[in-house]
Formats: sequence, structure tokens, C-alpha cells
Amino acid sequence: LAQTALRCDRPASRCVRSSVAMAPADGPQCWGCLALFRNALQSKHLRGAAPSREHSPPKPMPSPISLKIGYGALPKAELKSNGVAAVSWTNGALDAGSTKAGSASEYDRGTYSEEASAAALQCAGYLTRHALTDSSRGLVIVLVGLPGRGKSFISRKLEGFLKWQGKSIGTFNAGKYRRDAESAADSGRADFFDPSNAEALAIRKQAASACLSDLLDFLDEGGGVAIFDATNSTDERRKLILEQARQRGNGYQVIFIEVLCDDPEVLRTNFRNKVLHSPDFEGMSVEDGIKDLQDRVKMYEDRYETIEDDSMSYIKLYNMSSKVLVNRVYGSATKSLLPFLMGTHIGARPIWLARTAQVPTDRQIDADLTEEGQLFARRLSSFVRRRLREYHGSDMPEKPMRVLSSTMISCVQTVQALLHSTPNWGSQAFKQVSALNPLDRGRLSGPWWIDNCTDRPPWETLSMIDPVFYERWKADRMWSRFPGGESYFDVVGRVESALFEMEYSTKPVLTVSHITVIQVLLSYFMGSPMSEAWDIAVPVHHLFEIRPTLGGNYVVEVVNIDAEPLDDTTPSMLAPSSSAPDGSFSRDWSP
Repeated sequence: LAQTALRCDRPASRCVRSSVAMAPADGPQCWGCLALFRNALQSKHLRGAAPSREHSPPKPMPSPISLKIGYGALPKAELKSNGVAAVSWTNGALDAGSTKAGSASEYDRGTYSEEASAAALQCAGYLTRHALTDSSRGLVIVLVGLPGRGKSFISRKLEGFLKWQGKSIGTFNAGKYRRDAESAADSGRADFFDPSNAEALAIRKQAASACLSDLLDFLDEGGGVAIFDATNSTDERRKLILEQARQRGNGYQVIFIEVLCDDPEVLRTNFRNKVLHSPDFEGMSVEDGIKDLQDRVKMYEDRYETIEDDSMSYIKLYNMSSKVLVNRVYGSATKSLLPFLMGTHIGARPIWLARTAQVPTDRQIDADLTEEGQLFARRLSSFVRRRLREYHGSDMPEKPMRVLSSTMISCVQTVQALLHSTPNWGSQAFKQVSALNPLDRGRLSGPWWIDNCTDRPPWETLSMIDPVFYERWKADRMWSRFPGGESYFDVVGRVESALFEMEYSTKPVLTVSHITVIQVLLSYFMGSPMSEAWDIAVPVHHLFEIRPTLGGNYVVEVVNIDAEPLDDTTPSMLAPSSSAPDGSFSRDWSP
């Protein structure tokens, strides 16, 4: 990249763009690299103009210089005691011997000379970070790893998450292309992956090439994120992917995700899951399928090369995120993609989503539950305790689950019955999260919204209250923002942190929130487009039980809590202390 963009005469491994030390005196002069710093000092660049990519060799250097690129990406010159360095040009050439001293106060404030700052902005670290931070370009996520390590599981999880964020995403599985070229009965057996099988090798290469070509076509046609699900097990293969992405000329960002696993228990689970669900093992017993898969892995192990090229952007996941290694990953990927991957695991705990219990009409702010709402809270408590006994068995831990709710009083009171229903649950974790608060309707807020909610928000009532906004909302239901309030997409942004907590948890999770927030969360768990979340039914006094599958998806079941029998341990009523200035609640129960 450095040689192409800057016409650098030096090998890429020795160019200043490669973030290693360079001394032009020990080899051919790197005119591109030297011109990089010269352009940084031009006044038009200091005003924000983009540097030119056309470089002509500067005048010969009066003496050799030494450049070192580190975290600060500053060209090495004589450092003063306060750590401030500068680079200047004399007669058109870079003079690294001169420095511009700064005062101690400048150093304390973190202010430096314009010359040093401009030079820093043009060095390898910044330019690489800038290229990888630009979120307007297409993103290619390339899975890397031996068979049976969970690559397809990771790709499905990523697909669902990125789709939920509103991104245009496509997943391209090389195994599917292989089975299209050759039947699974023939191409799914271990001997088909023998490197000495020339005919099979040609078919596999052709299938992988066709898969990558379709992936890049998808991005060329406007796709936002493309996932390449294949082994991609050699350095040569990965460089070929980078080269083909570069040849498209659209500046696509490529991030490799290597899935590494040596935990016998995780491997056993992954192997069994692959044998049970992959078309390659259809018609085989589980034992025979696992044996054939183990033979296939041995074919790859002899030539497998882990990622060691630090010029690439990559994330390494060890044993399903028990350890994560990240290199050259910046921007939105560090905000959402990386935390999501770090929370990915194969635990089969249930997740429960419940809509807050009912409150009196026309009194929605700081309102206590109605008697019907209190009865729902008691039945919810009975249901959760029963399911926890089924999940944990006789070995019930002190903190058997995780509980999340919005900060609204109705939500808090809904979970109070559960928290106080069993004496040894007094230390049970309970977290109030403002991210789970209902959709902010701005100037259209008021009790009319909740009073008219059925199993969906009252869109018909909205059409009468503000017909102009309603028409705008109908045209774009995901992005239309309530006047002075939020859109559904805004809710996705803030609910993301709560979703991560649900994904991270290895124990059952109960989340109590409001209809719009539950619609947004269900859109993720059901794999439905976020643009259709507004129409997901969330019935009153029902609960959604969500169970992860080993394939990376979820099974969603709707449970009628009104049909749940009460048990004798459920308190009958919560006594609120609504007069408390901080909105706290009494932990005393009335008879």
C-alpha cells in the first residue's frame, strides 16, 4: 500500500509507512517517505487541505537522517528535555537536525509545534488508523480457522447483530459453493480435503474463488458488510483476498477474524454441532461423522498457518472469546463489533423479556402498579422461579440469574416481587438501566401512548394527534424521529449496551422493559429486519422466552403469564415509598 500510494522506492518492509525504524543512509533513498513529511509542513495542509499523492524527489539530503515511527508517529529528531520535537525544511530538504523547543507549560498542556503535529498526522500510525476508521466504505469480514472451530457460529451471530444495526449485510459460505459444484456425499468426506487429491483441490479452489467474487460483487452493488465464511488457512490465501479486494478499487476495509480452539470441551461441542447440522454429514451417525470431521481437520493441520502478519487488521478469538487479541482494528468496529465478539459464547441459558406490568391510566409518571399489575408481577415471579429450578436443578446458586429493568417505577415494582419472594435471593443482582427506558416521544409524550397501547404501540392514535409527523413516520418508520424525541434507530443505539449484557451472561437473564424497547430487542433475537420492529406484537401479561441454539440463532417462545399458577411463597403486594425524593422503594411487604 505504501509503495503504491507514495511511489516509495524502498521495500514495503522498510518504508516509513510500515511503522518500523528507517535510516535512508543504509539503502536507497525513500523519496515518497521524505516527501510525506515535506507535504505535511506546507501551509495549505495545515489549513486542512488533503496532501498530494504526486511526489517529486526533493533536493539531495545534506546528511543522513533517521526516522522512527512509534505510537506518537513523530519523526525522530533531537528531543528536548520537555519532549517536544519538530522537523523543518531548509532549501527544500528535510533538516532533521533542528528542533523547536517548547516551554514546560506547552508540554504540560499537551500542546506542540504545528510542524511536529502536522508531521505526526502524516505518519504510518495515523494514516493506517484513518483508513480503518472510515465507516463509509464497505467492510469485508474474513473468517479464519480449522474446521469445527465455530466459524459458522460466529458468522451467523455477526450477521444477526449487524443486520439488527441496520446494515446491509451478506454472508458467503465457501462450503455451500463447494456443495453446489460437487454433491455433499462426495465433497463432504475427509478424502476430498486431501491436498494430494488434485481434482478435489481444483474444485475447492474454484468454489472459494467464486464465493469471494460474489462477495465483492455484493459490495460493489451497494452492500455494506460482507462475511466470508471459509477456512482461509494459509497466509498466501489471505493475501490473495486482500489483493482481490484492493483490485476492486473501492477502498474496502478487510478484517480477519481467526477462531482458535484447543479446549477439548469446546471442541467436542463444536464437532457435535457441526455433524448434526452440516449437510456434509447427512445420513451419517454422530460417531462416524465426528470421526470423518477429525480426519478432515488433520488434512488442514499440516498446512495451517496462523495469522502473524501485523500489517493486516485482525481479531483472534481463543476458545470462544476466553482470550481476544486485536491488531489494527479501529473506528466503529471497536465500538460495537469487538465488544459483541468478546461476549459471544455457546451457553444455553434462557433469556426472558417481559413487558412492564400495568399502571393506572392518565397517571403514567411515577405511577404505582394497579392490582392487576401486581397480580401479573406475582405470576411472573412464580414462572421465573419454576424455570430456574428446571434450569439449575438441585444445585441452585446464591445468584441464580441476572435481572435488568428500566428505571421506570412500574418496571422496578414488577421485579420486586421476584427479588423478595425467596429469602436466600436477597443478594440477587438487580440492575436498573436507563437504556431500557421507553422510546422518548418528545413533545408528543403523554399518557395517551400507554393508555392506548394494546399489543402494539398506538399508531392510529398518533395519526390523529399529529397527522403531519405520522405521514413522515410512515414513509420511514426506522429513522423518523419524534419531534424532540427519538427514532427506533436511536433506541437501537442505546439498547446495544443492554443487549451486550444479555449476551455476556452465562446464567439466565430476566429483562423487564417497555413495548418499543422489547420490539427492538425481539427484532435482534428473531432475526427480523429492524425496519419492521414497529409491527412486532408484544401482548400484555405475556413473556418471551428466548433460548440460544448451537447454530448461532435463537428460538423465541411466547408464554402467557396469566396462565401461570401462583405459589404460596409469592408476596401479595409491594408497598411503595412514592414520596421518597430519589424515587426509591420500600422493601417491606404488606400482608
